[in-house]
Amino acid sequence: MEYFWVIGGGLLQIPIIEKLKKLDLKTIVSDQSIDCVCSDICDVFFDINIFNVEGHIEKAKGILSRGDKIVGVLAAGIDAPITMSALNEFLGIHGVSQSISKIVHNKAKFRKKMAQLNFPTPDFKEFRNHEYLQFSDYLDTLTPPFIIKNVDSSASRGTKIFYSRNEIIEREIFEEACLVSKSNSCLVESVWVGTEHTVETFYDVDGKFYRCFITDRAFNYESGYPVETGLTNPTKLSKSMENECYDLAFEVSSALGIKVGAAKFDMICTDEGPRIIEMTTRLSGGFDCQYLVPAATGKDILSMAIYTAMGKLFPEAFNVSSKNMVAVSGSVWPGDGEIISIGGVDKACTMEFIENIFMRKKVGDIISNYNDCAQRVCIIIAAAPTYEKASLALSTAIQTIKVETR
Repeated sequence: MEYFWVIGGGLLQIPIIEKLKKLDLKTIVSDQSIDCVCSDICDVFFDINIFNVEGHIEKAKGILSRGDKIVGVLAAGIDAPITMSALNEFLGIHGVSQSISKIVHNKAKFRKKMAQLNFPTPDFKEFRNHEYLQFSDYLDTLTPPFIIKNVDSSASRGTKIFYSRNEIIEREIFEEACLVSKSNSCLVESVWVGTEHTVETFYDVDGKFYRCFITDRAFNYESGYPVETGLTNPTKLSKSMENECYDLAFEVSSALGIKVGAAKFDMICTDEGPRIIEMTTRLSGGFDCQYLVPAATGKDILSMAIYTAMGKLFPEAFNVSSKNMVAVSGSVWPGDGEIISIGGVDKACTMEFIENIFMRKKVGDIISNYNDCAQRVCIIIAAAPTYEKASLALSTAIQTIKVETR
C-alpha cells in the first residue's frame, strides 16, 4: 500500500487530501485532536502532536514494518516544517533538510543567519523566560516603536508593537511570547514601516525556482497587536516591487541552501525596498494557497508541493494563471463574550462572488480580545472580475452574518 502523509488535520489540509484521493493515493493524517475535520476523510489517522518528531518517526516505522510505503510527506498551511523535514530524512524522500527548517522556523536563529549573510535585518535581541531583568534593561535603551514577538509560534501569538512604553503590558507580552514559544524565549525587534505581503516561491525536484504569487495582507495595528484583517490576491504592488520581492526571495533561499520545496516569505515593502519579516519552508496558511489564490488565478500550488514531495516534476501549468479574478478575504468581528447565536451564514453563502465561508467559532465559544490572528471568528473569501466587486461582495457577506455575544 502506498501512503502520502499529511501533517495536520484542519480545514487547510482538506484540499490536499482531496487532491491525493484523485491521485488514488491512501492518506495518513497526524494531528493531536482526534476530532479534527480530516480524521474522518483520511485512511489512517494518528493522534500525535504535529511537533512530536519522534512520535511521527515511530508511527512511520510501524507503517514500513507492514511492508507498506510512504511516498510523500507534506506540511502545508501548518507550522510543522521541522516535523516534515525529519520524516523526509528518515524516509529518504525529497524535502528540505532539518538543519534549514530549524533555522527559518526560529525567528531568532533566522535573524542571526540573515545578519551573517549580510541581508537587511532590524535591530534584534532574544531573551529567555528567566531573563526578564535583562529584557527590561534592554527596553530602556530603545526608542519606540519596537515589537516583542514569539520566537517559533504562529498566528502572531505573544506579539505586540509598542509605540510607547508600558512596563505592565511589556511584561505580559514577554511572558506570553515565552510561553507560546517552544524555545521558551521572546524576540525584541525594531519596527519596519510599510505594506505587508506573503511572497510564495517554490523549488521543483530539479532545483528550478518558481515565482508563485504575492498576496497583500491587511492588518489592524490600532491596539499594537498585529491582527490580520484580510487578504487580496493578486497583489497591488507595482511590477518593479514584485520583482524586487521575488529577487530577494530567490537570493535568501539560495543563500540558505534551499534546493527543493517551498520557500514562503512574509515581507514588508518599505521606502528602501522589501524587507523580510520571517520565512518558512512550508506553504502558506491563512487560506491563501489553499483557497484564495485558486479563486483568483486558478494556480495549483498544492499540487506542485504534492508532486515534489513524491520526487516528481510537476506540470508547469500548475503555476500558470487560468483565471483573471481578484480574490479578497475578511472576517466578522463580534464583541467580547460568549457566542449565543450565529445567523445569516447560509444566505451569505449563496451571494454572488462569495467563494467560501469558513466558520471557526460556534455557539458557546468565548470571544476574547483580538490579540492574535487565531481569534478570528470566520474567514470569508470573495472572488470577482474587479477588486471593487469582490470587496463589495465581501462587505455584504460580512453585514449579512450576525454573531451575537453576551
